[in-house]
Amino acid sequence: MRYRSKRGAVRLLLLGLITIVPACASAIEPERPGKESFLARAVFADGRLWVLSDAGDISSVTEGRDARDAETLPEKASDLCVRNGHPVVIAGANENDSAWTLRQRAEGAWSVVAMVPTEGDGLLAMDCAADRVTLLTTRRLIDIDGYRQSAVTLSGQLRQGFIISTYGTPDQLFVGINAGEWGGGLRRIDRRSGNITVIEQNSTGELCGGPLNASCDPVNGIAAEPWNPNCVAAAVGLVHFQPRGRVVEVCGDWVKRLYYKPYGDNRSASRSKDDEPFSTVAFFGLARDGSAVWAAGIDGIYRIGPGGTAHVIPLPHFKNIGGISISFDLPHFVLVLTNINQRRSISGAVPLLVPR
Repeated sequence: MRYRSKRGAVRLLLLGLITIVPACASAIEPERPGKESFLARAVFADGRLWVLSDAGDISSVTEGRDARDAETLPEKASDLCVRNGHPVVIAGANENDSAWTLRQRAEGAWSVVAMVPTEGDGLLAMDCAADRVTLLTTRRLIDIDGYRQSAVTLSGQLRQGFIISTYGTPDQLFVGINAGEWGGGLRRIDRRSGNITVIEQNSTGELCGGPLNASCDPVNGIAAEPWNPNCVAAAVGLVHFQPRGRVVEVCGDWVKRLYYKPYGDNRSASRSKDDEPFSTVAFFGLARDGSAVWAAGIDGIYRIGPGGTAHVIPLPHFKNIGGISISFDLPHFVLVLTNINQRRSISGAVPLLVPR
């Protein structure tokens, strides 16, 4: 365990984790032989919620219906995003596949948009924008613009097996990595050169100090700041016996803490050298909406503005629909609970924040 605690404190924290989400909340996805499947990605498109399990299964839920509709595709899907209001999947996850298939759903049918040679790479993530789709592999960054494909070799090889979030700009791709108790951190990839930069800051000298530390901080979401177009915000969150997290602001190579909140009863207990309590709210989703960024924490939804001003909304009621806990109660977002973080940490269900 990275953060050391006395036996009694650990016992209290374990009991406290039971109350992170409502008792009825669960995220149960279709099972595959020998391995439990968890919810990996969720988007809102074509007027409904689309979800992807890490078994590669796609399904959708329409608000007002108590059913989850499974999608039938020729291949298992590897990632899911939304482009021009429609869901997009990249499929073909088998080691023997020579190409990935990019499919987009429109007018009730899935059509093939592109075939992308794998060249022996492993697929890590997909990022969608109006003008292009970007694939991040273990060795390359691939841009797909209509019938045109271009690729750049990365300056270093990236590993598979982690939960990855992305945010793309015309010149760069920001990559957040959630490796559970082993951290993950934030990377910035230059689209022209493929150069990978690790973005972190630790001026305290502590093992897990600083507002952003790749060795200790899983990054679960990235969004542009409405009040500063040259900066992005990143959500940091880990629940491993006790929760810890914050939202940070990244401007170039400069990082500062934008917002954090103490968690639990020991709000005034011992603090680390960077002046954060040892237990803080962990954040697992981030999205831009209007003049603020919204972060999904383990105890609520946070509206964060310039300077770290914040307003929190308690987590709404979740309804079990087809084995997945979902809430359509918020006007601008859908919330979905997932247990996928259990693959890398001792964690309960956490909320995914899905912009409508």
